[in-house]
Amino acid sequence: MQKQDVLLARQPIYNRQKEVHAYELLFRDNEENKATFFCDLSATSNVLLNLFTETDLEFVTCGLPAFINFSGELLMEKPIFDPHMVVIEILEHVKITPSFIKRVIALKKVGYTIALDDVVKASHYKPLLPYIDIVKIDLPSLSEDELRQSVDYLKDFDVTLLAEKVETHEEFQLCSDLGFELFQGYFLAKPELVKGKKLNTNQISVLGLIAELQDPNIDINHVSNIISQDPVISFKLLKLINSAAYRRTKEIDSIKSAVALLGLKRIKSWATLLALSKLDNKPDALQYIAIVRAMTCEKLADFVSSDLQNEFYTTGLLSCLDAFFDQPIDQVIESIPIKDSMRSALMERKGVQGLILQSTLLFEQGLLEQIDWKALGELGLDGQTFNDIYYECSAIALEATAA
Repeated sequence: MQKQDVLLARQPIYNRQKEVHAYELLFRDNEENKATFFCDLSATSNVLLNLFTETDLEFVTCGLPAFINFSGELLMEKPIFDPHMVVIEILEHVKITPSFIKRVIALKKVGYTIALDDVVKASHYKPLLPYIDIVKIDLPSLSEDELRQSVDYLKDFDVTLLAEKVETHEEFQLCSDLGFELFQGYFLAKPELVKGKKLNTNQISVLGLIAELQDPNIDINHVSNIISQDPVISFKLLKLINSAAYRRTKEIDSIKSAVALLGLKRIKSWATLLALSKLDNKPDALQYIAIVRAMTCEKLADFVSSDLQNEFYTTGLLSCLDAFFDQPIDQVIESIPIKDSMRSALMERKGVQGLILQSTLLFEQGLLEQIDWKALGELGLDGQTFNDIYYECSAIALEATAA
């Protein structure tokens, strides 16, 4: 990668309803892919400036607030961002001095929301806490007793609690019960695993539809008939084909026309997502994540073989099945007749398809340092290309899920 390239990761922050409330923007050095700012103030400012001149903040965050890490040195300079769009995250290692507190007060006066990042020992920040809006508590660093003590200590301050690195449904529930309002981690796509739980009738019918759509011999007429029998799926498909994502000059009003225009390969994958969207009590954010994964895997398939686009798309889409059905992925996959290559990618992350899927999931979580960049490089993929593909797919997915 070239030195001037900007590599960006985006990690969602959820509310209690498991809806995306904001995004944390994570910056990386292109050569090392580490989650850290450059030490030099001007270099950091240039990275931030390039980000919001090369791209668009509202595009990157879908119009939601952006949490951005600021070092103590950078905070002493005037931020160049709209205070209504940015939450300033104060890094945990800053020195809390009278001049620093004065600067935080000044930022709050002009409308910035201030967050403390990676808090472990809350009492350490006592002089600063009266001026803080959000406290991010690093969950893995605390025992349950220590977590409760930290929450009790922070009750004396007017702050919103954000739980970081929430990995399970149980952790989410514990933090919610303790009064946390915001959550960051992989819990949404890793729901509570309920072994032996039976699928209800609606879920069985959805899985049946997914299975039919994987039949390589299925034709357009059969797909149209399947969709036409379900008014919800039919409505969503028509909304999709007429959305800004496809920018049709003439409105499409028939299922068969929509299927024909999208093409058989595309409609199989889109219909799968539309079928899953019927499930109750599943947040829109989950459907959005599913479609971003699917489209990213599809576009990355071009670096392997263009013939694999549909297969990679479906693998990315099916990677969310555990979240849709609240069951382990291996149990759900057993109900669907899919290729061994897809099964290996989904369950074990094996093969080149597993590499692409795993890389997409790690990028989604902001864990760029864990991506096997060497293996991707052998396919002709660098960080900047991956970044561009992911955010292009995010924009299209936003249009599609809003339909």
